[in-house]
Amino acid sequence: MEIIEWNLGELRREWPIPEPWSLRSITHGINNLTHLVNTSAGNYILRAYASDRSLDSIRYELSVLIILQKKNLPFQIPAPIPTATGKLFAVLSGTIVTLSTWLSGSTPQGDNLEQAYAAGQALAELGKALADIQVDTTGQIEPFPLSGDFEDWAGIAAASVNFMIQELPLKEKEQEEIITLLEKTQALAPFLYRTLPQQVIHRDYDQSNILMEGNSVTGVLDFEFSGPDLRILDLAYALSQWPSGLWHTGKEWSVIDAFAQGYLQRQMVTFDELEMLPLIFRLRATTSLFFRLGRYTRGLETSESTLEYIHEALNNEFWLRVHEEGLMSHIRSWYQ
Repeated sequence: MEIIEWNLGELRREWPIPEPWSLRSITHGINNLTHLVNTSAGNYILRAYASDRSLDSIRYELSVLIILQKKNLPFQIPAPIPTATGKLFAVLSGTIVTLSTWLSGSTPQGDNLEQAYAAGQALAELGKALADIQVDTTGQIEPFPLSGDFEDWAGIAAASVNFMIQELPLKEKEQEEIITLLEKTQALAPFLYRTLPQQVIHRDYDQSNILMEGNSVTGVLDFEFSGPDLRILDLAYALSQWPSGLWHTGKEWSVIDAFAQGYLQRQMVTFDELEMLPLIFRLRATTSLFFRLGRYTRGLETSESTLEYIHEALNNEFWLRVHEEGLMSHIRSWYQ
């Protein structure tokens, strides 16, 4: 997403917060650009959504945040501040923007076991709060699709995805492995959705979206992908991300155990859900690949970034194949 030159006068008319204002870009994500807003009344976050983001899904995300704001969560969330006319977002120069209060804290360290345990507990608390949420979907309010609706995430047919992979500068073995991963996961996904519990979940719970002070979670960010899906998917995605930089070292196991134990200390899930974790890892990876490849076809990803993500998925799949039996042994120990 390109850097935006903001008209401060427009922003002040939408959110009449005392002057002076100053803006500084702080993050540049796939789907949004975030600025820190310094004012005499305190600090705020201004978030600008990418032009390809559906207004329907933005409305859904903001509805979830407004409902969550009313719950007694042990951490903060970036609930939108209404504009002067009571809307949850503004459209400035064709860009959808929201304003929320600045949340304190810093991102957790991946190898800090106490922080991993606390982050697992926080995910469990968030999951319990989200389980009670009902957002009426209409023609103007729609979440992102289920993770198993792969073609909807890509915006193109599955056969086209396979063709794209064959056209990318990958080794023949890499092409075969990634296509096999996608095809097997697509075949197994319907079974997962027939048998496992579903609810509204976060769907992007990794270190970059968590704020902590010491060993306490102070904030959970980035609810743009929130929506109905498999309950266990939030845990699976977090476990696949938290040991970043530790895979294949043996040190990843203590991080995985700490996070999972923190989560299970606060959230009851079935053993049927836990024993499906390897498949859920693959489901999340497949959905992400479809999403990235769809963006690539629309010119929103470069071939370099697409190849980087494919290689990351292949590395994760290699770890899973080597350690799947060990992972199941750890899972059984969590449930005892």
